[in-house]
Amino acid sequence: KPFDDVRVRKAMTLLLNRQLLIEKLFFNEYAPMNSYFGGAYANPNNPKNEYNPQEALKLLAEAGWSSRDAQGRLVKDGRPFVFEYLYPDKGSERWLTIYQEDLRKAGITMNLRLTSFETMLQLQGEHKFDLVSVHWSQGTHPDPDSLYRSTQADVPHSNNFVGFKNARVDQLLDAYQKEFDAPKRGDILRELDGILAENYVYILEWEAPFSRVAYWNRFGHP
Repeated sequence: KPFDDVRVRKAMTLLLNRQLLIEKLFFNEYAPMNSYFGGAYANPNNPKNEYNPQEALKLLAEAGWSSRDAQGRLVKDGRPFVFEYLYPDKGSERWLTIYQEDLRKAGITMNLRLTSFETMLQLQGEHKFDLVSVHWSQGTHPDPDSLYRSTQADVPHSNNFVGFKNARVDQLLDAYQKEFDAPKRGDILRELDGILAENYVYILEWEAPFSRVAYWNRFGHP
């Protein structure tokens, strides 16, 4: 709690001003990330999740976060909305502090906890975190099974460290593992992408709108 409520997870996404960060801090080199797979595998119907504090507050109120304490923090069942964010890179603070301030304006307190990468992985694997910073890259043939399989949700140090469980996703993962037709595999991934986006499994940040490819012309001819 409180991130077991999809409305709270969506609100947290809507309070991250990605476009501002991209423009002011990242020299417009990135684009808002709205897909878990991207490229040809992205579901075109995924929400764009533009910065919208008013909609976020509405969702939080629907989830029971409608009153405030003397400090202006959102309160539910007598407890203020306070959580801890784990991150291993001090350079991230230049954007995390902006997000922290936008959350504060909405009545949410995010305490930043800088750890070593090893400590973060340990706590992440033991499910001892509220929010944690993760980054990933993806090849041309995504393998989402270990990330979203229900049987991995409660396994310590699995890739499904967010504890995501969804029966339809399990069915899609089964079908994906057995399908060798490329267009059909793409259809499966796009449906999977839509389900993940609707469930706000992660707070998606930004992505590079390009790929870096290295190759070695190892062989030649006379």
